[in-house]
Amino acid sequence: MGLVLLYTGDGKGKTTAALGLVLRVVGHGYRVVIAHLMKTLIYRGEYVGEYLAIKKFLSEYVDVYSLDPDQHLTPRDVLRMALSRTMEVKPSLLILDEVNNAVANGYLTAREVIDSIKSLPPEVNVVLTGRDAPREFMEIADLITIMEPRRHYFDRGIIGVRGLEF
Repeated sequence: MGLVLLYTGDGKGKTTAALGLVLRVVGHGYRVVIAHLMKTLIYRGEYVGEYLAIKKFLSEYVDVYSLDPDQHLTPRDVLRMALSRTMEVKPSLLILDEVNNAVANGYLTAREVIDSIKSLPPEVNVVLTGRDAPREFMEIADLITIMEPRRHYFDRGIIGVRGLEF
């Protein structure tokens, strides 16, 4: 099994940290599969900086899957699509963005996610993001980073900063 990296906690930066790894992996010429398990296609809109960067510069190396309400996709559907693509292209990195939230909200079980990870080729490293990481993820993770907020500009009413939030 590849390495499992877990980014969790109430602080900002979990998805951002995972996307930083995308740059690193692609810089070495490897592929990435990203599954946004709780983010809709709006997150892949023309105003979201990371999506624009992937589309403009990295699309040859990165496959992105998201919820699509028009197709009635569920987090489980997105996970299956991403896993299928992962088995096909054997990327160096699979990001299961907001998977912790999907488990906490009952859309997926920790067991099905772990079984999916264990079924991957050994060269695939996995990143799990989101608040409320289940205990089972903590047990299998090779790296655990807990984002803890100390101060956030949101508390001062500053929201939606282009380039920092989207």
